[in-house]
Amino acid sequence: PEPGEEVVTEVAERPTRQAKNGPPKKVAAAKQVEVMAPNYQQAVIPVVGLTPLLCHNMTQEAKLSIVLDRQQKEEGATKGKKKKAAKSIDEQFADSCYIIDPDAEEHDGKYGFPTSGFRLACVQAARTTDMPMTQARLAFLPLVEMVPIKFSEVRIRIDKVGGTTPGKPSTACVRAEFHNWSLDLPVEFDADNTSLEVIINLLQRAGRCIGVGAWRPACGGLHGRFMVGE
Repeated sequence: PEPGEEVVTEVAERPTRQAKNGPPKKVAAAKQVEVMAPNYQQAVIPVVGLTPLLCHNMTQEAKLSIVLDRQQKEEGATKGKKKKAAKSIDEQFADSCYIIDPDAEEHDGKYGFPTSGFRLACVQAARTTDMPMTQARLAFLPLVEMVPIKFSEVRIRIDKVGGTTPGKPSTACVRAEFHNWSLDLPVEFDADNTSLEVIINLLQRAGRCIGVGAWRPACGGLHGRFMVGE
């Protein structure tokens, strides 16, 4: 069906059920169900960073290490555990970055960022509006998992993390910090349920008070704030 075209589905009338003792029970009359064809539209929204973007990607190696550690604890195999090899600052910096094509030998500066972060930021920003969070979650869907980011400079940032839990000392965390960043966010939305203007307004609120990446405003920081460009 074309967008906006009504699709009528007829529900067959159910037969009357015979009760064991007494007259037959009446069954509710069949209802007519009308389903409108979806009116999906696509748009590319320019996003411009207001504060540096701090990336803290978890590599496949780190994810696998967590799974193996959990399996060893469940099996009680705590003895003879191999210590992880220490990584250099440059290696930790490279691990913190999101790469568009991680299998390529040279990424040629094509750093990326997950589009899911912007959708989650919009869902949280809906708290500042009358829109239910469930509706904000369905407002739009990114068309790709990751988009390339443009920037003027990327720096190695080292921060002290942890140390607030007794028995667990603080550690140094190496992350990539992108300055003057921007990206293009391709989205798809149902124009019958929401409009591009609503999505842009949600992104504007999300960029100011929620942010994306590590140490964003939603996590007590100032990084990852953004606005919608022209």
